[in-house]
Amino acid sequence: MPTRSARPRPKRPPRRPRAQGAASPGLRALQARLARVTVQVEALRRRHVRELAAARRAADQRLAALMRELTALRHHEARAQGLTRLLAERDIALAHQARRIAELEAALLRTPTQLG
Repeated sequence: MPTRSARPRPKRPPRRPRAQGAASPGLRALQARLARVTVQVEALRRRHVRELAAARRAADQRLAALMRELTALRHHEARAQGLTRLLAERDIALAHQARRIAELEAALLRTPTQLG
């Protein structure tokens, strides 16, 4: 089995020690990404708060419109019931008057007149 020939590795230049608190490029990239995502999350939160407020206002307006319609319908129903009651009272009064007229006509027909 052939063996690898030992090649000398190129020597890397020695790294400079990092200053205290300096971040690696990967860490800086993650921090930048975290900052962007945080801004995006905050923007989404504000947008959803606005959308929720708009949805609540729309629902409140629909509810108010339904309540106005319900109130109007109840008013019309009460008026219709009042008119029905009034009509029934008038029908009773007219029937009573018609009976009285019939009685008076019958009484007139039974009584002799001067005409004969």
